[in-house]
Amino acid sequence: MKIRIRTIYRVALFFAIGLAVMIAFAATLLEKEKHDDVYHLEAHISQLVTLTTLPYLERGDLEGLQRISDEITKQPGILYLTIEKGQDVLAHSHSSRDPTIKVTTVSVPIEKSPVPNVEAVIGFQAQHFESASSEIGQIIIFSTVALAIIAIFSIYFMMVGAMRPLKRLNHLQGTDTAPQDVKLVNYADDISATVEYILNTKDKLDKSYAQLEASLKEQKYSYIEARQIEEQSEAIYKASHDAIIVANDQGIIIEFSPVAEQIFGWDRDDIVGKSMAETIVPTPMRDMHIQGMRHFLKTGEGPVLNQRIELSAIRRSGREFPIEISISAAKTQKGHIFVSYIRDISQRLQNQTELKIAAHAFDTSQPVFIADNKGHIIRSNPAFSNITGYQSSEVAGKKPRSLTANPEDLGFHKKIWRILNSQGSWEGEMRLRHKAGHNIPVFMSITSITDENNELSHYVAHFFDLTEQKRGEAKLKEMQQAAENANKAKSHFLAAMSHEIRTPMNGVLGVLGLLKETELDDLQKKLVKTARESGELLLAIINDILDFSKMEAGKLSLEDNPFNMYDLFEHTVDIVYPQAENKNLQLNSRIADGVPKYLVGDGDRVRQILLNLLSNAVKYTNTGTVNINLQCLHRRHDSVQLQVDVKDTGIGIDQKHIPTLFEEFTMAQATYSRTHEGSGLGLAICRQLVSQMNGQISVISEVGKGSTFTFTIELAIADEQESGEVTSKSKQDINPTNISDNLRILVAEDNPANQIVLRTMMEFSGISVDIVSNGVEAVEAVSRIPYDIVLMDISMPHMDGMEATKRIRAMDTPAKDVVIVALTAHALRGDREHFIELGMDDFVSKPFTRQSILDCLNRWQPNDVGIGPKSAPDSALSMASKPLTGVADVNAEADTGTDNDAPMVDEATLAQLAKDTSAELVPELIEFYIKDARQRVEKIAQSADENDHYTLEFEAHTLGSSAAAHGNKQLCAFCRDIEKHCLEQSFDLAFASAQAISDIAEKSFEALETRAEKGFTEQ
Repeated sequence: MKIRIRTIYRVALFFAIGLAVMIAFAATLLEKEKHDDVYHLEAHISQLVTLTTLPYLERGDLEGLQRISDEITKQPGILYLTIEKGQDVLAHSHSSRDPTIKVTTVSVPIEKSPVPNVEAVIGFQAQHFESASSEIGQIIIFSTVALAIIAIFSIYFMMVGAMRPLKRLNHLQGTDTAPQDVKLVNYADDISATVEYILNTKDKLDKSYAQLEASLKEQKYSYIEARQIEEQSEAIYKASHDAIIVANDQGIIIEFSPVAEQIFGWDRDDIVGKSMAETIVPTPMRDMHIQGMRHFLKTGEGPVLNQRIELSAIRRSGREFPIEISISAAKTQKGHIFVSYIRDISQRLQNQTELKIAAHAFDTSQPVFIADNKGHIIRSNPAFSNITGYQSSEVAGKKPRSLTANPEDLGFHKKIWRILNSQGSWEGEMRLRHKAGHNIPVFMSITSITDENNELSHYVAHFFDLTEQKRGEAKLKEMQQAAENANKAKSHFLAAMSHEIRTPMNGVLGVLGLLKETELDDLQKKLVKTARESGELLLAIINDILDFSKMEAGKLSLEDNPFNMYDLFEHTVDIVYPQAENKNLQLNSRIADGVPKYLVGDGDRVRQILLNLLSNAVKYTNTGTVNINLQCLHRRHDSVQLQVDVKDTGIGIDQKHIPTLFEEFTMAQATYSRTHEGSGLGLAICRQLVSQMNGQISVISEVGKGSTFTFTIELAIADEQESGEVTSKSKQDINPTNISDNLRILVAEDNPANQIVLRTMMEFSGISVDIVSNGVEAVEAVSRIPYDIVLMDISMPHMDGMEATKRIRAMDTPAKDVVIVALTAHALRGDREHFIELGMDDFVSKPFTRQSILDCLNRWQPNDVGIGPKSAPDSALSMASKPLTGVADVNAEADTGTDNDAPMVDEATLAQLAKDTSAELVPELIEFYIKDARQRVEKIAQSADENDHYTLEFEAHTLGSSAAAHGNKQLCAFCRDIEKHCLEQSFDLAFASAQAISDIAEKSFEALETRAEKGFTEQ
């Protein structure tokens, strides 16, 4: 028996008795452990069931409770589980078991459950505990323990016996001794053989390890190289500009590159695994695609393989687009794969098409040149040569900047290229330099062209020759400027004519107003009243003529003032009545019942319409009657619609002229005789006015039988307050007692006639005034005397009324707050607002009336000025009892035409001047006039030398007015001629005439002095 076996037996026998004692003791301990383990297992399983079922009880989830019960019974050792509430079973689960297995049952209440009185009944297997405590179990345990102990001791002694050779073996591990050289002395047993075997095995393991290490190193290098190749392939795959699609031999896509995702609109995860034919191949080509793949798999040949061909594909959206594709086939272990390299050529084809179109358009008549991406011209068409004079070979290689008229303007050209780079195109005007040296204005358009990679490749420029257009624009601009100048001249002329017409009208109406205040019989009062109303109507007509230009622009405006419609209607008929009486015509007027008496609107415009139609009816009726009827068509609580019919038995109007009868400058020439001349504006203005009053105008006429003009207008009905104002105004007499005799008034007026009229009006009312002749004197007078009111004319020499107002308002004394009233013949609409903006407080338009002046004074007189009784002085009464002075110039001023054949002195004017003033005063007035006129002649000549047309116009206007007032008719006409040239901006003619004025002026003065020496008499 070998040493190891003997040792083991000895050890086993030695410990046999000790083991028996130990096993008996172990059995007792096992029984106690059994009970302890069962108790701990019960607690563990109860806690497990409580924790897992509690969430489902809280939610009331019985299905979840059943599922978790099933999961618990699947655990080893747990046989069944019942969760119950009283007699109700909430969940129950059990597993199949051997009926011989003993079951241990535990009932545990589930703590913290939201459902009260819930218990878990658990059945688990306790067989292992029982087997450990049975007799067989005890034998097994004792035997196992014994064998374990024996094994332990046997191993121990075996290890002791083998210690020496093992130590030798351990020594050999650190040496290079060959296995055949190892001798285990004194051990001729299997241990020595084992050692020898181990040594041989070590040698083999060393060799295997060396081989394995070399192999691993080689594999490591191969793996790194393979990984690098894989990374490179993946980078190339992702960096490719072409889409890469890989499909197997069944046509199923197995790889889809990022570029393919961009081109086709598919995500890789969505398309991989789908058929290539059904996703990216158009429907008409699918059969061809499938047949081609089958043909290759059968024959190994494919007509489209390894070639770049152009086909159509479809995107995920269903839109078809052109592609360039190259397909390669490869053999793998799983079969063939097909790799497709695809490029979207939509942009390239579009560019090719555009280039073809551009090539075709290149030979058109429009100048075109093409430059490379560096801006060098590479080609130009014949039209380019025709415009610039350069042949294509002469400009090739040059930059477009060298062909411009300003190549040195780097900023301009850099701006063009900057816009081209950022926006892709530029267009605008520039000038090119012709080969002959002259400049060519062109409109240039430059566009950047990019290739399929969106890289800049060329610039294409085309342009239009603007030479003729620029000439036309220059001519149009010149014509526009001329039209604007003419329009300004017209406006200036209208303003000037307004001043010229209103100034004499002021004298006429002023005289009539003063005459009305004298002792007159009834007939005289009626005549004066009719004359004054006719004059006022004439003034309204003048306003209409001045507003005609605004009527053309649609800016004619109406006033809204209360008026008596009955009085207006009757007074209009009274004005026309003398004309009808002279022609032995019967003039009948009628106001129907229901027409309101007091209305609100523009009474002057209504009277103008009535007077125009009524005057025409009388004018074109030789025998018979003229009837005018006023009636109410519709009446509302605040407005009324009136209808006026003017019917005559005159010559009538031909039907072909009626459609154009109400147009501007239109007269029925075929019907009216040439004895009835006119401007043709009357009916046009009537139509405009009626339209602005929300009405219509029409005519029914028959040649030889007469005409009936009908118009309708809408007016507001005056309320009680407005009606009272009209009533009180109609009954109001001039009451100068309302004006304080302590009121200090300054009149700034350069026209002597107006000075006399104003002074006479004021003195007749018991009011004294101070008079100055220009703005300079007005500013000086205001600075010295504390005036209450200043009546300021606008057009005055040295300083006009506007500048004088500015100077007064700029004073640093209380005088700056004096009331300033504009007193002028400037009658265009908007002047009032302009004068108020300049600092004036009110506005009285010429020709003014005594009542308008007194009303203005009454509005602005200070409250602290006392009002006392006063009477007109004798001098004023005596002057009022006869025609007044200072108004004889009205006839002369009205004559604004040039009459070189007229006499130097107008006797009629001098006679009227003597009659209006006194025979003794006329020589003194003439002397004063000649002295002032000579100074103005010098200023006119000086302004002509200095080309100062502003001063020339003003002085010519002033001298012309003075000459007309004092009978120098030819000098007046000459001055009017100069003024007219200035207004028409014919300054050369004005300056030439001004230089010749001295001779005619001296002759006029000599003739007037000669006439003054003869004396004057009052007639």
